[in-house]
Amino acid sequence: MNKLKLVGLSALAGSLAMTSANAVDYVLAGDAAMGYTGESANTSTGNGDGFALDTSLYFDAAGSLDNGWDVSFSMDFDNESGTVSATSTQGAITMGSMGKIQINQIGGSAANAIDDVMPSAYEEAYGMGGLADGTGGNVGGDAGFFGSSTNSGSIQYTAPALETAGATITASIGMDPSANVGANSFGAASGGETGMFYTLKVAHESGLEIGAGLEEVDTNGNIGTAAGREAKDEESVTVYAKYAFGPLSVGIQESYQDTLDGAADYEANMWGLAYTAGDVSVSYGETETITKGLAATAERTTDADAIAISYSMGSMTIQAQKSEQARSVAGTGGSTTLDETGIKVSFAF
Repeated sequence: MNKLKLVGLSALAGSLAMTSANAVDYVLAGDAAMGYTGESANTSTGNGDGFALDTSLYFDAAGSLDNGWDVSFSMDFDNESGTVSATSTQGAITMGSMGKIQINQIGGSAANAIDDVMPSAYEEAYGMGGLADGTGGNVGGDAGFFGSSTNSGSIQYTAPALETAGATITASIGMDPSANVGANSFGAASGGETGMFYTLKVAHESGLEIGAGLEEVDTNGNIGTAAGREAKDEESVTVYAKYAFGPLSVGIQESYQDTLDGAADYEANMWGLAYTAGDVSVSYGETETITKGLAATAERTTDADAIAISYSMGSMTIQAQKSEQARSVAGTGGSTTLDETGIKVSFAF
Protein backbone atom coordinates (compact mmCIF):
# COMPACT_ATOMS: atom_id res chain seq x y z
CA MET A 1 0.00 0.00 0.00
CA ASN A 2 1.27 3.44 -0.88
CA LYS A 3 1.09 5.72 2.12
CA LEU A 4 1.12 9.47 1.97
CA LYS A 5 3.05 11.08 4.79
CA LEU A 6 1.38 14.33 5.60
CA VAL A 7 3.61 16.00 8.13
CA GLY A 8 6.22 15.29 10.78
CA LEU A 9 5.51 17.47 13.75
CA SER A 10 8.24 18.48 16.17
CA ALA A 11 6.49 17.57 19.40
CA LEU A 12 3.50 15.88 20.95
CA ALA A 13 1.12 18.14 22.79
CA GLY A 14 1.50 17.66 26.52
CA SER A 15 3.37 14.69 27.92
CA LEU A 16 2.92 10.98 28.47
CA ALA A 17 3.57 9.63 31.96
CA MET A 18 6.89 11.13 33.11
CA THR A 19 8.43 11.62 29.68
CA SER A 20 7.70 13.68 26.60
CA ALA A 21 7.82 12.83 22.91
CA ASN A 22 10.56 14.17 20.68
CA ALA A 23 8.66 13.88 17.40
CA VAL A 24 5.56 12.27 15.96
CA ASP A 25 4.86 11.24 12.37
CA TYR A 26 1.30 11.23 11.07
CA VAL A 27 0.44 8.97 8.14
CA LEU A 28 -2.80 8.98 6.16
CA ALA A 29 -3.50 6.05 3.87
CA GLY A 30 -6.55 4.45 2.37
CA ASP A 31 -8.05 2.08 -0.11
CA ALA A 32 -11.22 1.69 -2.12
CA ALA A 33 -12.64 -1.50 -3.57
CA MET A 34 -15.37 -2.06 -6.14
CA GLY A 35 -16.84 -5.51 -6.07
CA TYR A 36 -19.55 -7.83 -7.32
CA THR A 37 -20.94 -10.90 -5.59
CA GLY A 38 -23.27 -13.48 -7.09
CA GLU A 39 -25.01 -16.08 -4.93
CA SER A 40 -27.01 -19.21 -5.61
CA ALA A 41 -28.66 -21.14 -2.76
CA ASN A 42 -31.19 -23.94 -2.35
CA THR A 43 -32.93 -22.04 0.49
CA SER A 44 -35.12 -18.95 0.64
CA THR A 45 -32.19 -16.79 1.71
CA GLY A 46 -28.65 -16.12 0.57
CA ASN A 47 -29.42 -16.01 -3.15
CA GLY A 48 -28.81 -12.36 -4.02
CA ASP A 49 -26.52 -10.63 -6.50
CA GLY A 50 -25.13 -7.16 -6.06
CA PHE A 51 -22.43 -4.56 -6.52
CA ALA A 52 -20.69 -2.97 -3.54
CA LEU A 53 -18.19 -0.25 -2.72
CA ASP A 54 -15.83 -0.62 0.24
CA THR A 55 -13.75 2.41 1.24
CA SER A 56 -11.34 2.71 4.15
CA LEU A 57 -9.15 5.43 5.61
CA TYR A 58 -6.22 4.65 7.90
CA PHE A 59 -4.77 7.19 10.31
CA ASP A 60 -1.50 6.29 12.01
CA ALA A 61 0.61 8.26 14.47
CA ALA A 62 3.99 7.21 15.85
CA GLY A 63 6.57 8.94 17.99
CA SER A 64 9.47 8.34 20.35
CA LEU A 65 9.78 9.32 23.99
CA ASP A 66 12.87 10.72 25.68
CA ASN A 67 13.55 7.37 27.34
CA GLY A 68 13.68 5.55 23.98
CA TRP A 69 10.18 4.06 24.11
CA ASP A 70 7.97 4.25 21.03
CA VAL A 71 4.27 5.17 21.11
CA SER A 72 1.90 4.45 18.24
CA PHE A 73 -1.81 4.78 17.53
CA SER A 74 -3.84 3.61 14.55
CA MET A 75 -7.45 4.09 13.49
CA ASP A 76 -9.32 2.40 10.63
CA PHE A 77 -12.47 4.05 9.26
CA ASP A 78 -14.21 1.28 7.31
CA ASN A 79 -17.27 2.00 5.17
CA GLU A 80 -17.89 -1.57 4.00
CA SER A 81 -21.41 -1.75 5.48
CA GLY A 82 -22.41 1.68 4.16
CA THR A 83 -21.75 3.42 7.46
CA VAL A 84 -18.60 4.08 9.48
CA SER A 85 -19.83 1.92 12.34
CA ALA A 86 -16.95 -0.51 12.88
CA THR A 87 -14.02 1.80 13.45
CA SER A 88 -11.03 -0.21 14.65
CA THR A 89 -8.38 1.42 16.82
CA GLN A 90 -5.22 0.26 18.58
CA GLY A 91 -2.70 2.01 20.78
CA ALA A 92 0.69 0.60 21.71
CA ILE A 93 3.76 1.44 23.78
CA THR A 94 6.93 -0.40 22.73
CA MET A 95 9.35 -0.49 25.65
CA GLY A 96 12.46 -1.79 23.93
CA SER A 97 13.78 -4.91 25.65
CA MET A 98 10.77 -4.92 28.01
CA GLY A 99 8.29 -5.73 25.26
CA LYS A 100 5.10 -4.02 24.09
CA ILE A 101 1.77 -3.11 25.70
CA GLN A 102 -1.23 -2.65 23.41
CA ILE A 103 -4.91 -1.81 23.84
CA ASN A 104 -7.35 -3.16 21.24
CA GLN A 105 -10.66 -1.48 20.42
CA ILE A 106 -12.53 -3.63 17.88
CA GLY A 107 -9.94 -5.97 16.41
CA GLY A 108 -6.19 -6.07 16.61
CA SER A 109 -5.68 -8.60 19.40
CA ALA A 110 -2.98 -11.27 19.12
CA ALA A 111 -5.63 -13.97 19.63
CA ASN A 112 -7.94 -12.76 16.87
CA ALA A 113 -4.92 -12.47 14.55
CA ILE A 114 -4.57 -16.28 14.48
CA ASP A 115 -8.26 -17.23 14.11
CA ASP A 116 -7.50 -18.42 10.55
CA VAL A 117 -3.97 -18.11 9.16
CA MET A 118 -4.37 -20.35 6.11
CA PRO A 119 -2.80 -18.96 2.89
CA SER A 120 -5.38 -17.37 0.58
CA ALA A 121 -5.41 -15.07 -2.45
CA TYR A 122 -8.76 -13.53 -1.38
CA GLU A 123 -11.16 -14.47 1.42
CA GLU A 124 -11.32 -17.53 3.67
CA ALA A 125 -13.15 -20.52 2.23
CA TYR A 126 -16.18 -19.54 4.34
CA GLY A 127 -15.54 -15.80 4.33
CA MET A 128 -17.63 -14.49 1.44
CA GLY A 129 -21.05 -15.01 3.00
CA GLY A 130 -22.96 -16.69 5.82
CA LEU A 131 -24.86 -19.89 5.06
CA ALA A 132 -28.42 -19.44 6.33
CA ASP A 133 -30.84 -22.11 7.50
CA GLY A 134 -33.68 -21.12 5.16
CA THR A 135 -35.30 -18.79 7.68
CA GLY A 136 -32.78 -15.98 7.54
CA GLY A 137 -30.62 -17.03 10.47
CA ASN A 138 -26.94 -17.80 10.22
CA VAL A 139 -26.51 -21.10 12.09
CA GLY A 140 -22.77 -21.52 12.04
CA GLY A 141 -20.06 -22.34 9.54
CA ASP A 142 -17.53 -19.66 10.50
CA ALA A 143 -14.36 -21.59 11.27
CA GLY A 144 -12.56 -18.48 12.53
CA PHE A 145 -14.28 -18.26 15.90
CA PHE A 146 -11.09 -18.33 17.98
CA GLY A 147 -10.26 -15.01 19.63
CA SER A 148 -13.64 -13.40 19.01
CA SER A 149 -14.64 -13.30 22.70
CA THR A 150 -11.68 -11.12 23.78
CA ASN A 151 -11.18 -9.08 20.62
CA SER A 152 -12.58 -5.74 21.76
CA GLY A 153 -11.73 -3.66 24.79
CA SER A 154 -8.68 -5.79 25.65
CA ILE A 155 -5.13 -5.06 26.76
CA GLN A 156 -2.22 -7.30 25.81
CA TYR A 157 1.48 -7.67 26.50
CA THR A 158 3.87 -9.02 23.85
CA ALA A 159 7.27 -10.18 25.02
CA PRO A 160 10.40 -9.29 23.04
CA ALA A 161 11.10 -11.77 20.26
CA LEU A 162 13.53 -14.53 21.18
CA GLU A 163 15.85 -15.78 18.45
CA THR A 164 17.57 -19.13 18.77
CA ALA A 165 18.76 -21.87 16.39
CA GLY A 166 17.31 -20.09 13.37
CA ALA A 167 13.90 -19.68 14.99
CA THR A 168 12.08 -16.55 16.16
CA ILE A 169 9.74 -17.06 19.12
CA THR A 170 7.02 -14.54 20.03
CA ALA A 171 4.43 -14.74 22.81
CA SER A 172 1.53 -12.58 23.96
CA ILE A 173 -0.85 -12.51 26.90
CA GLY A 174 -4.00 -10.42 27.10
CA MET A 175 -7.01 -9.63 29.27
CA ASP A 176 -10.51 -8.42 28.41
CA PRO A 177 -12.61 -7.44 31.45
CA SER A 178 -15.76 -7.41 29.27
CA ALA A 179 -15.36 -10.54 27.19
CA ASN A 180 -18.18 -11.37 24.77
CA VAL A 181 -19.14 -7.68 24.77
CA GLY A 182 -18.52 -5.19 21.96
CA ALA A 183 -16.26 -2.16 22.11
CA ASN A 184 -16.35 -0.11 25.30
CA SER A 185 -16.57 3.66 25.06
CA PHE A 186 -14.17 5.66 27.21
CA GLY A 187 -15.21 5.34 30.85
CA ALA A 188 -17.99 2.85 30.13
CA ALA A 189 -18.90 0.23 32.73
CA SER A 190 -17.97 -3.39 32.21
CA GLY A 191 -20.93 -5.62 31.39
CA GLY A 192 -19.46 -9.00 30.53
CA GLU A 193 -17.22 -11.74 31.86
CA THR A 194 -13.48 -11.65 32.39
CA GLY A 195 -11.49 -13.16 29.52
CA MET A 196 -7.81 -14.05 29.07
CA PHE A 197 -5.86 -15.11 25.99
CA TYR A 198 -2.39 -16.52 25.38
CA THR A 199 -0.60 -16.94 22.04
CA LEU A 200 2.72 -18.46 21.00
CA LYS A 201 4.38 -18.47 17.57
CA VAL A 202 7.63 -20.09 16.41
CA ALA A 203 8.87 -19.11 12.94
CA HIS A 204 11.94 -20.91 11.56
CA GLU A 205 14.23 -19.66 8.81
CA SER A 206 13.49 -22.85 6.87
CA GLY A 207 9.98 -21.53 6.15
CA LEU A 208 8.20 -23.56 8.84
CA GLU A 209 5.91 -21.71 11.26
CA ILE A 210 3.90 -23.23 14.09
CA GLY A 211 1.61 -21.49 16.54
CA ALA A 212 -1.01 -21.99 19.20
CA GLY A 213 -3.52 -19.99 21.20
CA LEU A 214 -5.67 -20.39 24.31
CA GLU A 215 -8.66 -18.21 25.21
CA GLU A 216 -10.53 -18.48 28.54
CA VAL A 217 -13.68 -16.69 29.71
CA ASP A 218 -14.85 -16.83 33.34
CA THR A 219 -18.61 -16.92 33.77
CA ASN A 220 -18.51 -14.43 36.74
CA GLY A 221 -22.23 -14.88 37.20
CA ASN A 222 -22.96 -11.97 34.85
CA ILE A 223 -24.77 -14.18 32.36
CA GLY A 224 -27.42 -16.47 33.83
CA THR A 225 -27.63 -20.18 33.32
CA ALA A 226 -29.94 -21.17 30.48
CA ALA A 227 -32.66 -23.66 31.30
CA GLY A 228 -31.30 -27.19 31.51
CA ARG A 229 -27.66 -26.13 31.26
CA GLU A 230 -24.87 -26.03 33.80
CA ALA A 231 -23.11 -22.68 34.19
CA LYS A 232 -19.45 -23.04 33.29
CA ASP A 233 -16.52 -21.14 31.90
CA GLU A 234 -15.53 -20.99 28.23
CA GLU A 235 -12.31 -22.33 26.74
CA SER A 236 -11.12 -22.05 23.14
CA VAL A 237 -7.92 -23.44 21.65
CA THR A 238 -6.29 -23.33 18.22
CA VAL A 239 -3.10 -24.82 16.76
CA TYR A 240 -1.64 -24.39 13.29
CA ALA A 241 1.35 -25.13 11.11
CA LYS A 242 2.44 -23.41 7.89
CA TYR A 243 5.32 -24.09 5.54
CA ALA A 244 6.57 -21.88 2.72
CA PHE A 245 9.07 -23.17 0.18
CA GLY A 246 9.71 -21.03 -2.84
CA PRO A 247 6.46 -19.83 -4.40
CA LEU A 248 4.30 -22.45 -2.63
CA SER A 249 2.74 -22.07 0.84
CA VAL A 250 0.68 -24.71 2.65
CA GLY A 251 -1.06 -24.66 6.00
CA ILE A 252 -3.26 -26.67 8.36
CA GLN A 253 -5.16 -25.53 11.47
CA GLU A 254 -7.57 -26.93 14.06
CA SER A 255 -9.72 -25.04 16.59
CA TYR A 256 -12.14 -26.03 19.34
CA GLN A 257 -14.43 -24.11 21.67
CA ASP A 258 -16.04 -25.36 24.88
CA THR A 259 -18.70 -22.65 24.98
CA LEU A 260 -19.77 -20.52 27.93
CA ASP A 261 -22.88 -21.43 29.95
CA GLY A 262 -23.21 -24.90 28.46
CA ALA A 263 -24.14 -23.63 25.01
CA ALA A 264 -23.27 -25.56 21.83
CA ASP A 265 -19.55 -26.27 21.36
CA TYR A 266 -17.65 -25.76 18.08
CA GLU A 267 -14.91 -27.59 16.23
CA ALA A 268 -13.11 -26.43 13.07
CA ASN A 269 -10.58 -27.97 10.70
CA MET A 270 -8.88 -25.85 8.02
CA TRP A 271 -6.26 -26.32 5.35
CA GLY A 272 -5.08 -24.28 2.40
CA LEU A 273 -2.35 -23.82 -0.16
CA ALA A 274 -1.26 -20.90 -2.33
CA TYR A 275 1.10 -20.44 -5.25
CA THR A 276 2.59 -17.02 -5.96
CA ALA A 277 4.54 -16.09 -9.06
CA GLY A 278 5.42 -12.43 -9.33
CA ASP A 279 2.23 -10.38 -9.14
CA VAL A 280 -0.11 -13.38 -9.49
CA SER A 281 -1.32 -15.58 -6.62
CA VAL A 282 -3.64 -18.60 -6.78
CA SER A 283 -5.03 -20.43 -3.74
CA TYR A 284 -7.33 -23.26 -2.73
CA GLY A 285 -8.69 -23.99 0.74
CA GLU A 286 -11.20 -26.11 2.62
CA THR A 287 -12.80 -25.85 6.06
CA GLU A 288 -15.07 -28.07 8.14
CA THR A 289 -16.98 -26.54 11.02
CA ILE A 290 -18.98 -28.71 13.42
CA THR A 291 -21.64 -27.26 15.72
CA LYS A 292 -22.13 -29.85 18.44
CA GLY A 293 -25.60 -31.10 19.22
CA LEU A 294 -27.39 -29.62 22.22
CA ALA A 295 -30.65 -30.82 23.76
CA ALA A 296 -33.14 -31.21 20.88
CA THR A 297 -30.80 -29.58 18.34
CA ALA A 298 -28.87 -32.07 16.23
CA GLU A 299 -25.18 -31.74 15.36
CA ARG A 300 -24.55 -29.67 12.21
CA THR A 301 -21.54 -29.90 9.91
CA THR A 302 -20.64 -27.13 7.46
CA ASP A 303 -18.12 -27.87 4.71
CA ALA A 304 -16.66 -25.03 2.63
CA ASP A 305 -14.14 -24.88 -0.19
CA ALA A 306 -12.87 -22.00 -2.30
CA ILE A 307 -10.49 -21.28 -5.16
CA ALA A 308 -9.17 -17.75 -5.53
CA ILE A 309 -6.82 -15.71 -7.70
CA SER A 310 -5.32 -12.24 -7.36
CA TYR A 311 -3.26 -10.00 -9.63
CA SER A 312 -1.51 -6.80 -8.54
CA MET A 313 -0.50 -3.91 -10.80
CA GLY A 314 1.11 -1.26 -8.64
CA SER A 315 -1.59 0.18 -6.40
CA MET A 316 -4.38 -1.78 -8.10
CA THR A 317 -5.31 -5.37 -7.19
CA ILE A 318 -7.84 -7.59 -8.95
CA GLN A 319 -9.21 -10.57 -7.02
CA ALA A 320 -11.75 -13.28 -7.79
CA GLN A 321 -13.06 -16.22 -5.79
CA LYS A 322 -15.46 -19.11 -6.27
CA SER A 323 -16.69 -20.70 -3.04
CA GLU A 324 -19.15 -23.40 -2.08
CA GLN A 325 -20.69 -24.17 1.31
CA ALA A 326 -22.85 -27.12 2.31
CA ARG A 327 -24.43 -27.86 5.68
CA SER A 328 -25.73 -31.25 6.77
CA VAL A 329 -27.73 -32.04 9.90
CA ALA A 330 -27.15 -35.28 11.77
CA GLY A 331 -30.00 -37.77 11.35
CA THR A 332 -31.51 -36.05 8.31
CA GLY A 333 -31.04 -36.32 4.57
CA GLY A 334 -30.04 -33.63 2.12
CA SER A 335 -28.15 -30.45 2.86
CA THR A 336 -28.34 -26.66 2.68
CA THR A 337 -25.99 -25.21 0.07
CA LEU A 338 -24.65 -21.80 -0.94
CA ASP A 339 -22.49 -21.08 -3.99
CA GLU A 340 -20.82 -17.69 -4.36
CA THR A 341 -18.70 -15.91 -6.93
CA GLY A 342 -16.92 -12.71 -5.98
CA ILE A 343 -14.87 -10.22 -7.98
CA LYS A 344 -13.11 -7.22 -6.43
CA VAL A 345 -10.98 -4.43 -7.84
CA SER A 346 -9.20 -2.43 -5.13
CA PHE A 347 -7.00 0.66 -5.21
CA ALA A 348 -4.54 1.73 -2.51
CA PHE A 349 -3.67 5.39 -2.06
